[in-house]
Amino acid sequence: MKHFVLSVLIIPLSLFGSGFDPNDQKKLEVLRHFDIPSSYLHDPYLHDTYDQKKRECTLQGFTDISEEGDVFIPMLSSLIAQSDLPSEFLFVVLVESQLNGNATSSRGAAGLWQFMERTGKLQGLHVNKFVDERRDHIKSTRAAIAYLSTLKKQFGKWYLALIAYNCGEGRLTRAIAKAGTTDIQVLTDPKRAYIPPESRNYIRKVVALAFLATDDVFVSKMQYDTFSETTKENPIATVYLPEGENIDRIAAVLEMPKKSLIRLNTHLKKGITPPNEQSYPVYIPQSKLDEFRQKYRPKTLKGYFVMDRTKSGESLDQLSKRYNVPKTTIMMENMIGDDERNLNRRVKIPINKPFLTNSRLHTVKSGETLASVAKLYNITLEQLKNKNPFMSNSLHEGEEVKVGD
Repeated sequence: MKHFVLSVLIIPLSLFGSGFDPNDQKKLEVLRHFDIPSSYLHDPYLHDTYDQKKRECTLQGFTDISEEGDVFIPMLSSLIAQSDLPSEFLFVVLVESQLNGNATSSRGAAGLWQFMERTGKLQGLHVNKFVDERRDHIKSTRAAIAYLSTLKKQFGKWYLALIAYNCGEGRLTRAIAKAGTTDIQVLTDPKRAYIPPESRNYIRKVVALAFLATDDVFVSKMQYDTFSETTKENPIATVYLPEGENIDRIAAVLEMPKKSLIRLNTHLKKGITPPNEQSYPVYIPQSKLDEFRQKYRPKTLKGYFVMDRTKSGESLDQLSKRYNVPKTTIMMENMIGDDERNLNRRVKIPINKPFLTNSRLHTVKSGETLASVAKLYNITLEQLKNKNPFMSNSLHEGEEVKVGD
């Protein structure tokens, strides 16, 4: 997402009479997706909100947090596409939080979807001293989707589900009873004030942003490509880590900036996975998933290590190759910078236990394969095959496999 000041000519929509062009099929489709009647195009307050949002977006883009937009909009689009929610519900998040996962309202609502703590817990989101899952981008989105779907079943229309999401089910139920109708034009009429001003503005802001996204000329001038992308692939991958795992350690393993990883995991209050959870989801870029699988070693392996007295001039790359341990793991365990060329010190090398025996041969146990033996000795399958060129993938109990030189 790119945003910068643009000089955009805004054609007064009053040329079309009161409201928008009644034959604008894209805007009519947006209204249908929200279950809003086409007559709402003539609502003067919606027209004013649209003009206001257009001016704001011209100055700062659809969101002023471009890095979040590049990641979170595809993520949100992907999850919404898997649900029964209309795709336009993406704009609910833009109105709620401007895609800021750290956003907290004056009333205490938090995260992309601005859940209050009580509502979040009712939707299955945990809030304790270690995590605030209202700030978990994936879990909170799934919770919001489930909650909005429930509200739709309760009230029968998507626009009513949105209003209830903002002001509460009880408040909307009382408003409908007082108004004697579910007509959006009646409920959002500021003169009658059946629902709070915030909720009246809320539904109009969501619709106005959805209208703007249908304006191909405007979107192209903003150089904003995400709304026009047809693929909805989630750029965030989920990995499950053991209790007490540190986000700093994962950033080091993946050789990526710590702040970038924190941005994906704002729900971890202390930067670690909860100590009372054997396995807990942490988010990394999808592009880093293969690298994670190759390099990550659970902290439990730290119990097995050797202390290497490096020689003058020996490099981290040489240590990594000798012990078949990722360089980043050695760096992290010893607080060594990548720019240290002349180590000449004792270095702690975390390894798998079998390495301590310095064994050259491994005696196969029942059920073992070349792949499982390679994993046991922390070497690649290709390396093991090179050491045993005439051995098949299927091993027999008692057979000896060469694992060392």
